[in-house]
Amino acid sequence: MIRPLLPGDVARLAAALARLPLLVRYRRDAGRIGEDLRAALDRGDGLLVEDRDGSARGLAWFLRGGTLGVGGYLRLLAVVPEATGEGIGAVLLAAFEAEVAKESRHAFLLVSDFNEGARRFYERHGYAPVGEVPGLVLPDVGERIYWKRLR
Repeated sequence: MIRPLLPGDVARLAAALARLPLLVRYRRDAGRIGEDLRAALDRGDGLLVEDRDGSARGLAWFLRGGTLGVGGYLRLLAVVPEATGEGIGAVLLAAFEAEVAKESRHAFLLVSDFNEGARRFYERHGYAPVGEVPGLVLPDVGERIYWKRLR
């Protein structure tokens, strides 16, 4: 089931996501992830989770609009390590797209240049690579820009 992130989800979800290799590489420990998610809740960012039996197992964190003045931006799509391979990422991606499509015709996201699995995932779901920003977050990593027309 997809539902909004609740304040009570933050600590457990942050601890689980902090174990993901991508977030380790970006130096995002559970404390920082938790702070970021609490701040995102306060701002009203889009925060959807996949829930099974009251436990958040995946997260889509996004902005509904403003990207290049025409679209939404998927800031983070992540699934807890124990639940990878169950299709949760695809369900969360579809939920993000449905939310953004209410206000925008376009969706954008960034993928680390080393993250071949994520690039394949987004391309299978209709996203096209449209550029790269070198050293945006980490000096030795390029962030590839992906775009999809939603409607």
